[in-house]
Amino acid sequence: MYPVANTVMSFGRQIDLRNSLRFPLHLQVTLKTPTREYSAKTIDISAGGILFYTECGIEVGSPVEFTVEMPGDVLGANHVVLVKCQGRVVRCTEEASGRSAAVVIDEYHFERL
Repeated sequence: MYPVANTVMSFGRQIDLRNSLRFPLHLQVTLKTPTREYSAKTIDISAGGILFYTECGIEVGSPVEFTVEMPGDVLGANHVVLVKCQGRVVRCTEEASGRSAAVVIDEYHFERL
């Protein structure tokens, strides 16, 4: 479920206002906050943020660090690329399918494996 703020209704249709291409990748990561580490799995990834399945809720506003091992073909490379990210949690939800956390990426850099 995406936030209403990113969607506009126009003549009965939803128009997505996001400006980044999203990749539906399911990769295991560890989210590190100043006080704890959380096991997570990506739901989708864009240049501006990532949506994760999480084991438990993370406080909105928490700063997080994580590294994503991106398959080379997703980035147009011939090798796996590590993307080291710093960001903050902007939304947490709990639904029948589990918990999720949306993280905006404030800073990232790439490292080749």
